[in-house]
Amino acid sequence: MYGQSKAAGDLAVATVPAHYILRTSWVIGDGRNFVRTMQDLAARGVSPEVVGDQDGRLTFTEELSRATRHLVSSGAPFGTYNATNGGPVTSWAEIAREVFRISGRDPGEVRLTTTTAYGAGKALAPRPQHSALSLAKLRATGFEPEDAFSAMARYCSSPLGER
Repeated sequence: MYGQSKAAGDLAVATVPAHYILRTSWVIGDGRNFVRTMQDLAARGVSPEVVGDQDGRLTFTEELSRATRHLVSSGAPFGTYNATNGGPVTSWAEIAREVFRISGRDPGEVRLTTTTAYGAGKALAPRPQHSALSLAKLRATGFEPEDAFSAMARYCSSPLGER
């Protein structure tokens, strides 16, 4: 249903001549999210199992706002853009290991698991194995996405209660 409602929204917006649709993935902002969960686990001495066979890029809400401002203020052509942070495509496990490193924990304490093993016996929504979006169209407007791990280091430096 989630994908169907997104597609319906895209179709509805596309009927308006002047529009921007921003597609994103793995959004990190205020409140509970994957990065804060890993940071909390690192602080509590927990060694989690994290999926290593799904890859993509994080999108910090600050970067999504920055991309939106850029498109509007630069007069970029209307249309659909992928907007995520930049840098290499990574797995959830690689992200968790980086959070552990930033938190002063051994990244090796994050144990790898597969999507199949993690989901065994759970009623989880299906997730794509590859979620990385091409940023070429957004970059062609003069926007250079900030590296996701640089943004994550800054994000993790704020206290857990502030995000």
